[in-house]
Amino acid sequence: MKKTAVLFLAIMGLLASCKTTGTMAAIQPKSGTMELPAQGEFSMWKGLIHPSFKVTLSNSSATQSCEVYKVTENGNEKWVSPSLKAAQTMTVTVPSNGYLFFKNFNNSVLKINYQVEE
Repeated sequence: MKKTAVLFLAIMGLLASCKTTGTMAAIQPKSGTMELPAQGEFSMWKGLIHPSFKVTLSNSSATQSCEVYKVTENGNEKWVSPSLKAAQTMTVTVPSNGYLFFKNFNNSVLKINYQVEE
């Protein structure tokens, strides 16, 4: 009986750990600020296993904008039109197991605030 209970608990633990795969637990922190390098690129949530979710991006710069791309799990990029313009906010849906890719064509660092919607 003891072995059966131990086996049952081990199986339940294994199933519980599998269940967390693909949950929003992989998306941490849920809000913050990302810094896009000057004349550079930046990826957010690349390589994480997660369901599809929405994120709100806020650009507080009065003069700088950036290009935003949604990238699927198999690497297909789709440009978000219009991308994140100066002093604007936008909500983007990140595909399941995908990520966001940013291109900053400005000569200075661009700070973007984000808030993940659950």
